Amino acid sequence: MGNKGLLKRSIEIIKTEGIGTFAKKSTFYVYRKTVLPILVPVISYKLKKEVENIKDVEDVVRFTFTFKYLGFNIKPLQIFEEILELAKLVSGLEPKVVLEIGTANGGTLFFWSRLASDDATLISIDLPGGLFGGGYPLWKVPLYRSFAKPHQKMYLLRANSHDPTTLEKVKELLRGKQVDFLFIDGDHTYKGVKRDFEMYAPLVRKGGIIAFHDIVLHPPETGCEVNKFWNEIKHNFRHEEIVKDWDQKWAGIGVLYI
Repeated sequence: MGNKGLLKRSIEIIKTEGIGTFAKKSTFYVYRKTVLPILVPVISYKLKKEVENIKDVEDVVRFTFTFKYLGFNIKPLQIFEEILELAKLVSGLEPKVVLEIGTANGGTLFFWSRLASDDATLISIDLPGGLFGGGYPLWKVPLYRSFAKPHQKMYLLRANSHDPTTLEKVKELLRGKQVDFLFIDGDHTYKGVKRDFEMYAPLVRKGGIIAFHDIVLHPPETGCEVNKFWNEIKHNFRHEEIVKDWDQKWAGIGVLYI
């Protein structure tokens, strides 16, 4: 957000929420921009220590939803019951190669690192400034990399998943390996999610899994059209829909078995 945008947003907060709320939000904004980046090694250490207590899949998911330290969290933009069911599927697959489109808060990336094999390759693509998620700041890169187990390889691509050069970079990192699990949670427009599927689904091996987030019908103003593509493509595969409530107006996970 530029200076003009920041000023406009500040005035809006003061007018609608009052000077007290503005003071609290501006203080946290400064803290997040200036202090948190310095604390990354401390946060990483704390996270790794607490991870030692994780025993099973549900522990992994619950930890990701509840971990909070020094104002930092990795809570995923997911419904707990839905992502837990997907996590169980991924755990059973024991993937050696995971490809994720849409990193956001890092929560799902943490899942996959815990559920994948100890020597897995994990690739997460995220578009800085993207409409769905907004991207993550550079200072989070070492923190996200710290999610990896000692013998795992973690690659964070801050790039447009629709750019052919990004696809070539992914292929280069794979070194001939096929993807076991592909999670599509990036561009939520019809054209965007379709493009991600068309570009990256061919990388998934037979017997692998592709999962889409946000298959539930969303309000039109959100711009989310994943449901349109999901309903178009799902009948071509053995599939599963993980939805807590079809009237929840967001989330929902669609799984294709390749």
